[in-house]
Amino acid sequence: MIPKARTLWQRLYEDIGLSEYEARAYISLLENGPSTARRLSMISGIPRTKIYGTLKKLIERDLVIEIPGNPKMFLATPPSETLEPILRAYERLVEDFKVFISYLEEIYVKSDYASKLKRSNLWTLSGRNEILHRILGMLTHARRAVDLVTSEDCLILIYKLYGKVLDDLAGKGVEVRLFTQRNPRNQNLIRELRYIYKVRQLDVPPSILYINV
Repeated sequence: MIPKARTLWQRLYEDIGLSEYEARAYISLLENGPSTARRLSMISGIPRTKIYGTLKKLIERDLVIEIPGNPKMFLATPPSETLEPILRAYERLVEDFKVFISYLEEIYVKSDYASKLKRSNLWTLSGRNEILHRILGMLTHARRAVDLVTSEDCLILIYKLYGKVLDDLAGKGVEVRLFTQRNPRNQNLIRELRYIYKVRQLDVPPSILYINV
């Protein structure tokens, strides 16, 4: 069963980090094929003053291709080519977090303090949703500082999912420190994040996601 168009663009907006206009433009191009900016503005309901900026961002994310001509045409790239990397990034995030949990569990088991804890203080995670929910819980309970060590791809995913939470923390005076490797895929994001957070570049990409609050 194919979801309604509204549900489609809302999922792109909420799950992948596109703006509302970007999501609506991409879905409209998928449904209607190559279009001029003017026609796309009409069928998607995006104001003409916003359509070119929206298309530029979609092109930067490889979701749309510009076809030269007079007038120019715009074509959506196949979802199987452009959205699969996002799925793989989710999968890597889950695997990295599983490794990190195992590492913490080893420390916990070896600690004398572990035997003093009540069972109610223990938690285990299973599946992507629980892991992502736990990350959200850790971030929202931060009071003084957040340290986040992550790979370059995972940084992009983390900011798409939790950027607003991190921005809110920084606005409340919580010090957000990011440690990651820089490459062409995330250099623009890192440049923007330096205005808000403390960002340190790593020479070697971390193999796990580490969060300390």
